[in-house]
Amino acid sequence: MNKIIIKFLSLLTFFIITSCVNTNDIDVINKEKMVSILIEMHLTEESVMELKLPEDTSETFFTEKEKEIFRKYRVDEETYRKSYSYYFFRPVELESIYDKVIDSLSFYQQLN
Repeated sequence: MNKIIIKFLSLLTFFIITSCVNTNDIDVINKEKMVSILIEMHLTEESVMELKLPEDTSETFFTEKEKEIFRKYRVDEETYRKSYSYYFFRPVELESIYDKVIDSLSFYQQLN
């Protein structure tokens, strides 16, 4: 369970650090859409962990579910990665995004 989270965050951190973000060159996902994507990512990650599959199977399954999320929101992985990096280097904006994500996830948890 924690291994998936660690790997996901490590991979995300790697992409953030290695990304050269020039705000003039990228089309950033708007905040509301980013919130929705992140909520789905976190819920999907949790549901995959609850399946208690072998680690490599969980990672593969999550990757496929992640692709479905990108298709649903009509975003490619590169745009998502660059947008996340863009917000990462703007902590006030990222905090406002994650405040909404956390509120929504907390509400969702109360319902279940």
